[in-house]
Amino acid sequence: MIAPNTARSAYIAAFVVGVYGVLMAGLAPLLLGTLVAEGHLTAAQLGLAATAELVTMGLAAGAAGFLTERVAPRMLALASVVAIIVLDVATASATGGTVILLRALAGAPSGMLVGIVTAMIVRSAQPARQAGMYLTIQTVAQLACAALISGLVAQHHGAATGFFAIAALGVPVAIVAMGTPVRLAPFAANHGMGLPDIRGWLALAAAFCFFAGILGIWIYIEPLAHQAGLSSGTGGLAVVLALAGQVAGGVLGAATVQRWPCRVMLIGATAALIVAAAIFATLPGQTVFLATAIGFGMLWAFASPYFTRLLIDVDPTHRAAMLGSAALLLGCATGPSVAALSVSDGDVRGCLTLGTGLLIVTGGIVLLLPLLRRVGSPAFAVQSKDRS
Repeated sequence: MIAPNTARSAYIAAFVVGVYGVLMAGLAPLLLGTLVAEGHLTAAQLGLAATAELVTMGLAAGAAGFLTERVAPRMLALASVVAIIVLDVATASATGGTVILLRALAGAPSGMLVGIVTAMIVRSAQPARQAGMYLTIQTVAQLACAALISGLVAQHHGAATGFFAIAALGVPVAIVAMGTPVRLAPFAANHGMGLPDIRGWLALAAAFCFFAGILGIWIYIEPLAHQAGLSSGTGGLAVVLALAGQVAGGVLGAATVQRWPCRVMLIGATAALIVAAAIFATLPGQTVFLATAIGFGMLWAFASPYFTRLLIDVDPTHRAAMLGSAALLLGCATGPSVAALSVSDGDVRGCLTLGTGLLIVTGGIVLLLPLLRRVGSPAFAVQSKDRS
């Protein structure tokens, strides 16, 4: 279901630009990993480049929730798509620190696009389901682009071709951006903007730690494959298959998020991801590595809509959910940043230790939240007049 007074075409346009905004996040292991292989980045710089982009994405996504109530989302979407095109073209010929700078700049318009679609999703009648659909659609797009770009890279056209391809895709997306709404509908739950209470912040912390752990591992999937003695083509295939796993996991998550027990699913998925990290640490052969990559992607995407439900369950005002994309992206930024300190050009398995630790923290927070259910909201929480 969509929010009242919002045309279906506006939702479609918002989903398209939102998917374009996160496209690079899914392709980062492939393109940035290729830059490392080409000698344009070191392994540590790979983590920093991914971090720089995701930090600015997270900050922009958080700001977008408030900015879209003051500036026309249509204008923000169009300007953001154009900025991404320009910065991707510039990245194609950059090296070293310049790549880090350009990806940091590219994160701001990307985050703005994510913030626009998030602002529309949380205003819908079924935000958890809508979030699951969005995550699945973005994964399908990332899978298709990864398959195409992986083929181009494998044919020795290099990472530059991938950045040019993403920039070219932005041209039709810019046209679609004209269909995004001029103004947003009011919240379906009749709550205004504000800050969540302590349980909302803790749920956001759980989402932050989960995605920090996941991305700390994900960004090094291709270097892990190389360290395991697998070919560069196999590393690219692992990324593609992980995205395929995300499609299956995203579909399952969207279909079940309203029916299956939220905490049980989150804890189970987190535990299974810890097992996957342990398997990666053994530097397995090709078959096991690829199978683990599929499972990793599937579990990651399956859990994602359950975090939206968790945020809404603990904070029915949807204020925590409004900040969900920011927590996700900032977590995705923090993971690679800290992981960059734990890897070397010869051994990148430190990212697995980091990811496992963050996933354990995630599980602990999810287990803790029900214990706070009887605790009243603290004085510093922003209260709504219609909240009991």
